[in-house]
Amino acid sequence: MGLRRDLTGTIPDDLLILLPDGYEIIGTIAIISIPPDLMQYKDQIVTALRTRRPSIQTILNKTGDVTGPFRTSQYTSIFGENTITEHREYGFRYRLDVSRVYFSSKMGSERKRITDLIKPGETVFVPFAGVGPYAIPSAARGAMVIAMEINERACSWMATNISVNRVHSRVHIIRGDALQANQILRRKFSRIIIPTPYGLLNNPGIFLSMLSEGGTTHWITFSNSMQMKDRIDRLTFQGYQVLRCHQCGNVAPSVYRWILDITTK
Repeated sequence: MGLRRDLTGTIPDDLLILLPDGYEIIGTIAIISIPPDLMQYKDQIVTALRTRRPSIQTILNKTGDVTGPFRTSQYTSIFGENTITEHREYGFRYRLDVSRVYFSSKMGSERKRITDLIKPGETVFVPFAGVGPYAIPSAARGAMVIAMEINERACSWMATNISVNRVHSRVHIIRGDALQANQILRRKFSRIIIPTPYGLLNNPGIFLSMLSEGGTTHWITFSNSMQMKDRIDRLTFQGYQVLRCHQCGNVAPSVYRWILDITTK
């Protein structure tokens, strides 16, 4: 994104190389990971970010990875205080507190791609539903959606977003452990969208068993390239067809985010 370029001459080159060139924007909040050796230059980094994005009201330094059942990260504010924002994406609005719930703006284009595949009358299940970025567009396309999320605060924000986006009649929220969904719901769906938390699910089998014949599952997962090949081979052996496997950026050295479109053969 050119942040390093903007700070060339301001931060010594041997330290500047340590600064991630990218950052994430969620509404009016910017999230960046500044190494400890660069914290002495945080004011200059803030100025560069705000010059690039004048709409930014808060800048958070990410100090810990996404952890725990609620998928929250650790942040330290280096500019501003407010962690509540409204993120706009392809005509939808998502209100959230980034310090209390998980949300990634990086998957916006894939969410749009999936949404465009949905036809009116489909039944859609979204486990790990967060604040609703998969459930709400699905409902807007005419699907009936069940969204399951364990984080009470995320459920509350999802309810707000369902109302804001005027799809409250087509989305049913269940607060609970999505890994128990098959036992709780005991039904099948024409489409399942699984935004898996990092490190949680190496095989989508517990959700694929809830897929109607001829239905489609979209599975977001994390692995290296060799592990992904093994997972595709295993799905094929189990009788499923992987229609598409797309890499959506890396999250750690040699570890990538992938999205697979899976159907029954």
